[in-house]
Amino acid sequence: MVETIEFSGATMSETERPLMVMDVADWDQRKGAAGDALSPQRERWAEQVNWQLLSFHKGRIVKRMDSGLMMEFADARSCLQAAFSLNQLTASETQHPDDSNRPQLRVGAHLAHYTQARDEATGRDVKLTTALAALAKPGEVLVTAELRDRLSDGLDADFEDLGERRMESSIQSVRLFHARPGQGDAPDWSMAATRDLRPGLAVIPFDGGIPGTKHWMIGELIAEGVIARLSHSIGLRVISRNSTSALRDRGGLDEIERHLGATFVLSGSYSVRGKALTVSAELAEARSHTLLWSGQLQHTLGDLLQEESALLYELARTVSQMLSKSQVGKALAQPLPRLDSSLLLLAGISMTHSHSAKTFERGRQALTELTERHPGLALPRAWLGMWYVLSVVKGQSGDARGDTQRAREQTARALEAEPNNAMALAVEGHIQCQLLGNPQQSRSYLNAAIEANPSEPMAWLFKSLVSGMWGSSSAAVTEAFIARSLSPVDPLRYFFDLLTGNALLADRRLEQTIACAQRSLRANKHHAPTLRLLLTAQAELGLIDEGKKTLSDLLAEVPGLTVSSYLGMGSTDSPMRQRMASAMRQLGLPEGGGVPADEQAGRSPQRGGRARPLAGRR
Repeated sequence: MVETIEFSGATMSETERPLMVMDVADWDQRKGAAGDALSPQRERWAEQVNWQLLSFHKGRIVKRMDSGLMMEFADARSCLQAAFSLNQLTASETQHPDDSNRPQLRVGAHLAHYTQARDEATGRDVKLTTALAALAKPGEVLVTAELRDRLSDGLDADFEDLGERRMESSIQSVRLFHARPGQGDAPDWSMAATRDLRPGLAVIPFDGGIPGTKHWMIGELIAEGVIARLSHSIGLRVISRNSTSALRDRGGLDEIERHLGATFVLSGSYSVRGKALTVSAELAEARSHTLLWSGQLQHTLGDLLQEESALLYELARTVSQMLSKSQVGKALAQPLPRLDSSLLLLAGISMTHSHSAKTFERGRQALTELTERHPGLALPRAWLGMWYVLSVVKGQSGDARGDTQRAREQTARALEAEPNNAMALAVEGHIQCQLLGNPQQSRSYLNAAIEANPSEPMAWLFKSLVSGMWGSSSAAVTEAFIARSLSPVDPLRYFFDLLTGNALLADRRLEQTIACAQRSLRANKHHAPTLRLLLTAQAELGLIDEGKKTLSDLLAEVPGLTVSSYLGMGSTDSPMRQRMASAMRQLGLPEGGGVPADEQAGRSPQRGGRARPLAGRR
């Protein structure tokens, strides 16, 4: 059937399908020697072929020829699988014990065009495919470049490029490939897993169920869009679409895990009705076959081509949230030693930003478990260091000096193991900014993090914070938006909103600051730093009643807070901190007595200068 789809003003006609011709090598000689005795054998073989095609390979016989068959298939992989399996069938059916006398098939396959009116391959493509079979050697499968492009080398078959060949049936030369059954060896992921603990997500191009040449385009666009939006998600390794496309229509979850090392798989289908696009999706854990989420989304077809596609954003955001939710649930319900390291890392990162004090503490336990399992890896230590930073910044630490020291111990050990680990460098830069009040050393670490990995969103986010506190407010806004663009649907979006709001506050864009703070609070309403950000913007805009309400919410989270104790959490000479302190005074927060900031955070009173060697940073 020919499927026509209107897509942004263009028309796509589904008019290509794999066509294959196979014949028995040396048929004329065999027929001359055996006479009519070969005819019943050929008929039995043809019946077996027809059964195989209908049962396993999504194909059908188009034409019976004197020495073989012409067949068409729903997709390229089915065509090639049929070629290999039918060659084996022919060999197994023979009654000749002598291998040299066994009949062998010659196979030619091509991606043929089909006329819309008659639903049959064009005469040119029929002649080309027939000529390919005649050119093939006994037992050989030849395919054209057009069909080869729909197949994966090493997965569907092992291909040898034979270059351009002049064919009698074609005016132009044709590029040919010799296809052999692949070895089927999947990569050994165990070594990679010891160096990168992040769980892998495979987004398989969605299936439209439309046979023909263009049916994959919409499904590829969906997969590409989701991958792009999740590719820098914290704690997740998103597999390239070039790899996931090779697994389209293949095996199942076991096969995807085996070949791609994927922990999670997002797959689905779509349908088009006029201008409406309906997408059905499933998110599953590959090894256990556990369905984590399924749902259906509906948008216009044109939305898919928009840079800010609502469908792609919603799908990516849902996947991100479901992954975090499912792994946090496991980490809370099961003993930590039972959990795979990749799942434990994802859960630990999510719990580090939890709303619940109990879950937050469980995050520390999960990350500590990982550092004990993998003492030579930087990422678990970097996130454990981040946990201690957040415990101080959120006002939940009972020992700010000790937690600051513990955070630095973790980043130091992480950088001893991997000196160029971007996340560890970023966390140390954040410590220097937030807890030690040392902007020069903070910039040094954050610049090193960005140099190590220009796509590390946390490095850009923390750099924005430093710029907002001590540097250029316009640079702070730019850096915050770079961070957001690198991870647009991150499960820690509230944290991105907080620091984006901080940059906007530094640039005195107060209404936008309030919008960011409120968006962050909708996701995490008990986050003390966000409440401080919001009340500062409200006070500076003269919204005193609203500011006092926000201060009341802040005091519910941090009982006993005073201006002095706030300033004791970090640098006292940052203009941004002074603005926040002034806003809290204006709204009625007591000044308080206070422990000197150097003692509160356990920082050195010296500021500026170059960063000291890491070996001395314990």
